[in-house]
Amino acid sequence: MRSLALILCALCAGLPTVATASMRPVQTISGRQIEALADRNMRSVKLDGNHSYALESSIPDQELPIGHVSLEAGSPLVTPSFVNVPVNIAVDGTFNRAIFVGYRIQAWVQQAVAARDIPPGTVLQAGDVTMARVPFIGRLQNGTQVLVGRRTIAAVVSGQPIYIESTSADQIVKPGATVILIIRDGGVAVMSDVIARTGGGLGDMVLLYNPATNKQLSGIVTGPGRVELQISGGDDSQ
Repeated sequence: MRSLALILCALCAGLPTVATASMRPVQTISGRQIEALADRNMRSVKLDGNHSYALESSIPDQELPIGHVSLEAGSPLVTPSFVNVPVNIAVDGTFNRAIFVGYRIQAWVQQAVAARDIPPGTVLQAGDVTMARVPFIGRLQNGTQVLVGRRTIAAVVSGQPIYIESTSADQIVKPGATVILIIRDGGVAVMSDVIARTGGGLGDMVLLYNPATNKQLSGIVTGPGRVELQISGGDDSQ
């Protein structure tokens, strides 16, 4: 028993020493102070008017040993999409650690956006869309003209980009429907009823069948149930 008691006393005697070692006095350096130092060096990175940069994530506060702290920001490390600014931290003249402050490079483009809140299934008119400067996210941008006459697939809030793939053609000519075909040749225009073989929206080319002549032909959709064929300079109906 005496041996066991001696062993327990020896173990307990070591505990205060461990606790004291784990509670060494420290000081805290604000992460914002590190960011501010990096921001000053970021001013040397020259960007054109179509690019900007933003802090990727906030720097947490740093716990350091007690002593005189010095911070030194290095030259920005630049890539096409990202910039890192190293900030070296020293305590009493001895290097302690390096913190890399990251910035994301954002490209900006001109893109068609909603001029108002637009419900799903809306056939877009000229007043529904406008051009605006928006962040580039890797998608092919488009103007407003290609969207007019197309139907929105989902709801769009004001200022939100409208990409061509987020719309569908408004089929104002439907397959199997009887439509009016206007054939223009110079100053002469002839109208006839034909049957649409394929559907399409405004400006789309559709295939047609004329039961009176038993001919297949094609034309451009110019309005609801209306197709035009221009044959000046050659007969496109063959």
